[in-house]
Amino acid sequence: MRIPMVAACSLLLAATLSGCQIGWTALPAKSPSQSKVYQPEFQATAEQASTVLKQSQQQGQFPALTAAVAWRGQLLWAGAVGYADLESEKPASIESQFRIGSTSKAVTATAMARALAAGAIDLDAPISRYKTDLPNSSWQDLTLRQLMSHTAGFPGYDGNTDRIGALRTWLKWGEFHDVHDALSLFDESELLYPAGTNFHYSSFDVNLASAVLQSAVKTPFLQYLDAQVSEPLGLSSLAAAEQPYPHQVNFYMTQDGYAKLHRDVNLSQKWAGGGLAASSVDLAVLGSAWFNPNFIPAAVQQQFWTPQKLSNGDVNEQFYALGWRTFSQNYLFCDKDNPLSRTVSFVHHGGVSDGAQSWLVIYPELQLVVAMNTNTVKENYCDFAKQAALITRPFLQQIAPDWLLPVKRQENNKG
Repeated sequence: MRIPMVAACSLLLAATLSGCQIGWTALPAKSPSQSKVYQPEFQATAEQASTVLKQSQQQGQFPALTAAVAWRGQLLWAGAVGYADLESEKPASIESQFRIGSTSKAVTATAMARALAAGAIDLDAPISRYKTDLPNSSWQDLTLRQLMSHTAGFPGYDGNTDRIGALRTWLKWGEFHDVHDALSLFDESELLYPAGTNFHYSSFDVNLASAVLQSAVKTPFLQYLDAQVSEPLGLSSLAAAEQPYPHQVNFYMTQDGYAKLHRDVNLSQKWAGGGLAASSVDLAVLGSAWFNPNFIPAAVQQQFWTPQKLSNGDVNEQFYALGWRTFSQNYLFCDKDNPLSRTVSFVHHGGVSDGAQSWLVIYPELQLVVAMNTNTVKENYCDFAKQAALITRPFLQQIAPDWLLPVKRQENNKG
């Protein structure tokens, strides 16, 4: 609920915040919640996960927090806690749509994998084969493999030497109606290194890849995404973030128990690399679809999930594959304090957007998929992503208990 401004100022000062700004709203002490169990045999596990989600939302001071879990191609559970809109006290739901930031890259990889399976693209062909109107001649011999693995040499937002484009990228005010037009934001920027020789994470790579894909399939990028991903999988929430959607949440900045609406932005400049939106449920369904050979053949799946090597033979520093990262470690992401009994591999991508964070993780050995979203940004990404690990553990207890160490051994490892 909204509190009087005078009271808010007094409370903010008492909490040693530096100043008081109009528009800050106290985060409610209690929040509505929703939980849906899709498979009855997981009822007890889902109740545990729902309890963890509620605790995470309150302790982490998230305006809203949603999550979904799928296993072997079927949704098991989805939950939502908190508010889609604090002012109107509109509850978040499992249908709530969030900006997903760089998780958009994994979505774009899904469309790209479909195109590869259909024979519409060759990952190692010069992109000039498909896109003859490239605005920068130095891009002619780049490949989709290099673009999707961030080894093409593009700078990030901070290193963009296209000065006008860099300013427009930072402002996020301009509206773009085609992925080709958004190339103008970095088409005069210098490349950092010869393609394939190094790694530098950049959304510009994937934005260019989407323009190449669009030319190759002769279909506008968003239309191709709908036709090849959203429609076959029944993903009603997956869309460009600026498109109206009845279940889209409001986005917030948060600090010390208070929230304020994030400024308006337009993310059409980077749909493929960071401008899409989706619900946690739809992200979990998308992740599960990677195990369906009729949707993505196994050989294509392996190409997109294999960390890419540089020209010297070394695997890139982030174990980045094609639109995904693939790690192997003996703990769930951001949960080092609770080691697993074994080293496990997982394929994942996270995203940070304007007033939102997203997380999508796949455990191939189990065909287990976990998705999580929120409508604020934590400075330390693990303050958000660790909540997904906590939700995953009850499902592991039922699906793969051998992955979890006995309680006593966990306590010994902590010491």
